[in-house]
Amino acid sequence: MNFIRSITFRFTLWYLVVLSILLVFLAGGVYFTLSQTLYRNFDQTLGRRAEHLSGFRNVISIVASGTFEEELGEVVSFYYYEKNQLQQTTQPQHKVNTDLPVSLIDNAFAGVSSFTTIFTEQSTGLRVFITPFSPVNRHIRLNTPRQNEPDFSPTLQMGNDQRAPKPLKIHKAENRKAVLVIARPVSDIETALDRLFHILCLAVPLTIILAGGGGVFLARRVLRPVEEITETAKKIEESDLSRRIDVRSRDELGRLAATLNQMIARLENAFIRQKEFTSDASHELRAPLAVIQAESTLALQKPRETEEYQKSLEVIADESNHLAGIISQLLNLARVDAGKELKFEKINLTNFVRDLCDDVSIVCQSKSLTLQQNHFDEAWVMGDRRSLRNLFHNILENAMRYTPKRGIITVTLRHVDGQVVVSIKDTGIGISADEQSLIFERFYRVDKARSRNEGGSGLGLSICRHIVNVHGGSIKVESMPNKGSTFQITLPEVLPITPLSKSNT
Repeated sequence: MNFIRSITFRFTLWYLVVLSILLVFLAGGVYFTLSQTLYRNFDQTLGRRAEHLSGFRNVISIVASGTFEEELGEVVSFYYYEKNQLQQTTQPQHKVNTDLPVSLIDNAFAGVSSFTTIFTEQSTGLRVFITPFSPVNRHIRLNTPRQNEPDFSPTLQMGNDQRAPKPLKIHKAENRKAVLVIARPVSDIETALDRLFHILCLAVPLTIILAGGGGVFLARRVLRPVEEITETAKKIEESDLSRRIDVRSRDELGRLAATLNQMIARLENAFIRQKEFTSDASHELRAPLAVIQAESTLALQKPRETEEYQKSLEVIADESNHLAGIISQLLNLARVDAGKELKFEKINLTNFVRDLCDDVSIVCQSKSLTLQQNHFDEAWVMGDRRSLRNLFHNILENAMRYTPKRGIITVTLRHVDGQVVVSIKDTGIGISADEQSLIFERFYRVDKARSRNEGGSGLGLSICRHIVNVHGGSIKVESMPNKGSTFQITLPEVLPITPLSKSNT
């Protein structure tokens, strides 16, 4: 089988697509969250540094004189206006001008602090904090300047602005309104983020590749029972339905295998019943045909008296009637199995059974039997008239066949929990407990010799069971040998038909 068309490939592909989307979102979330956290902490550090510098007195002059000790890479500048000109104070080792938007400095003069990022000529990023400055401590301890100290501070580039600050002449500026600018390089943050980015770019594809390999392995392992089921199913043929799928687990695939085993068992039973039915039907049809052939052959062997010919014709006629009955029963059984030619309608079952009993009572009288209609409730069912007539007629015919002379057949119809129960009781030969579960099988007869003489084919009760099943009901028997049998047919009850009332005009 082509791997691309397999469930394993599609399962793994969908799994990888979903996993890739989740990993990309996860990696982006980690990178963004860490970046925001680092820059937020960095800005908080600049803010604390500004608060620290506000505690120094005369810090502007100290910065301008070069005696202020900055932290590594830090640039500290002060801006203030003198004679409507923007002035800047910074360490002498720094160039005077910075590439800062003048609008941010003016906002700081207005009391609004802000952060921004600028880049030096060496493309070094600097994070800049611009805030109003107001010294609060008049006493300060200054650090002595270091001799020949190398300049680690970045060189800031000046943008062309008409209000660019002029070189500062150091004098009393501490008491004026000023703006403090603190700048620090963000190279450490950028380095950490670059490393994280490269790690994520390597980890995400590697994770997807490993997950893909693991997905293929797990999918093949999970779907291996399906392959075994397929191979077993290929070996099952119509002539050999004894094979079964090996059930090794209780998961979904295990339940699937168990269900398939049950289906195969049902098919095997169906084929067995079909073979038995074919064999039984052939036997039932062969017997009357053999009698007809024997009688006709015997009658034609030599001239005979009229009475002998008449006797042979009577035997042939009886066997022909028996053969016709079997064929009729087989046709009825075929119709029931196919579920065709059934026209369901609302039927008043009470009147239906009464009319049938009236017809059968004539036959009972000819056989010296008594048919009693004991109790009839008013009941309606949905059913096919022909099938229901066949159902009750077969049960009554069996009762007449196996009930001796002067016997009694009793018919009742009652409501029981929304169901209609029709009971047909006789005082016949009865059925043993071992045979009660077999009488509804096709071609099964309790007394084969007597049934043969009475014309039974062994199909009547089987047809009855099928008719009851088609109508959504059930049939059961209660019997004891030599004490009679009681057949109970249960059918779903429906609401009766209400006649329409005539409206007054």
